[in-house]
Amino acid sequence: MSLLRSAAALVAEAPAFLLRSHFRVHGDSMRPGLRHGDLLHVVPLSWLPGGLRRGAVVVARSPARDGSLWVKRVIGLPGEFISVAEDGGVLVNDAPLSELYCIGATAGHRHSPPWLCDDREYFLMGDNRADSNDSRRYGPAPLPTIIGQVWFRWPRRRAVPARQ
Repeated sequence: MSLLRSAAALVAEAPAFLLRSHFRVHGDSMRPGLRHGDLLHVVPLSWLPGGLRRGAVVVARSPARDGSLWVKRVIGLPGEFISVAEDGGVLVNDAPLSELYCIGATAGHRHSPPWLCDDREYFLMGDNRADSNDSRRYGPAPLPTIIGQVWFRWPRRRAVPARQ
C-alpha cells in the first residue's frame, strides 16, 4: 500500500515538485559537506515512504519567521530526548550520537537546554556547530515546516587556487 501511495503522490505532485524542488545553500552552517552557493535538489516528504530518518539533510522554513529557509541535518526524531554535552557531543535519550559528518565541527559549540521532541517534531542541527542557528536555539522543528529531504547537490563553481 505504501508503494501505491508513493506513486499517487508522485503523479499528483510532479508539476509543483519540478518547479519548486531546487534550493540554494546560503551560509556555512552545513560545512564541510555543503557550502554556500551549492544547489540542492529536494524531494518532498510525501515521496518518502519511510519518512524522515536520523542523519537526513532537509530544507525547512526558519522558525525566525523571516521568510528564510534552513538546510539542516535531522538529529532527533519524534519522541526522543536531545541534549548537548559539555564537550559539544549530542546525546539522544542519554546515549552519545556518532556523527562522522561533523568531525572537528564541535569546537566552539553553543550550549543549549535539553529538548523533548513531540509526536511531529524533529531536532535539526547544522554540521558546522559553531556557525549554525538551529534547534539548539529555536527548539525542535514541527513537521509542517520541513519542506523536503535533500536528494543530491550540484556544487557551485569554485575557483581553483593558482599554482605557485
